[in-house]
Amino acid sequence: MNKTLKAGLLSAFLFPGAGHLWLKKYMAATVFAVAAALPLYYIMDITITQTQLIVDQVMLSGGNIDLLSINQLLTQQAASIDTQNMHLATIVLLCVWLVNILDAIRLARKLGHE
Repeated sequence: MNKTLKAGLLSAFLFPGAGHLWLKKYMAATVFAVAAALPLYYIMDITITQTQLIVDQVMLSGGNIDLLSINQLLTQQAASIDTQNMHLATIVLLCVWLVNILDAIRLARKLGHE
């Protein structure tokens, strides 16, 4: 496997910045990793918070695990989430990831690691 492909695959399938780290470009690796970690943190925070609220509501109702009531709680929670910010965070994460892959491939070619 050539090094250009390896840098691209590391960035694509491991985490943004992994290909740059492998190419020993530590500053770029840090920038891409942080730029991807921030929206990922936001998405995970909202998801975990909403999940905990649903679990708390199920427990307050006596712990009754009825799929219909859980579905109603999910629908109510989904209506209260600020979906615009979630969509924005997801788009930012995907853009950072894509730019990272392309930059790792570009940098590997530039460094002559074909």
